[in-house]
Amino acid sequence: MRTFPSCPDLERMLSMDSLRIDNGLKKIEVNDAGECIEFSVLDNGFFRGFSELMQWFDGKNTQGNIKDMEEQAGKVVSDNGDGINHEALSNVLDIRDKVSKEACEKIDNIFGVGASKKIFGSIIPDMYSIAEFFEKIAPFIEKYAKERNQTINRKYSKGRKGSKS
Repeated sequence: MRTFPSCPDLERMLSMDSLRIDNGLKKIEVNDAGECIEFSVLDNGFFRGFSELMQWFDGKNTQGNIKDMEEQAGKVVSDNGDGINHEALSNVLDIRDKVSKEACEKIDNIFGVGASKKIFGSIIPDMYSIAEFFEKIAPFIEKYAKERNQTINRKYSKGRKGSKS
């Protein structure tokens, strides 16, 4: 029979107490390949970032860019419908690229590097796709935030007795 030398570290590890803290991590599948984006409902920075992203998207600057893009889009095809104004088309694409790339950077900052690629694929999304993402993600964020608040209220209500929860 083979014997093994004593290992104080192993003995200590086997008798070690442990605990785990809920990190509030939530995962949402965002494409047919099963890829997910993640965020923590415990991270105030996440909520601040998401709120700032929504304010940015609804802000005068971004909405002004979108309005400019729509105005330029009206000039792309000539009034009689048989010609294309390439300068107007280029302006539309420049504005779209600028706003979309900035939105994707902000999404990646909040949901993690590569999140926008998981969400939109390898394209530069248009404003409608970005707005659709915001409309679809908002109910999840609200749901998780409410669940977290309810957990806190149950755990730390006036009726709580000491460390019993």
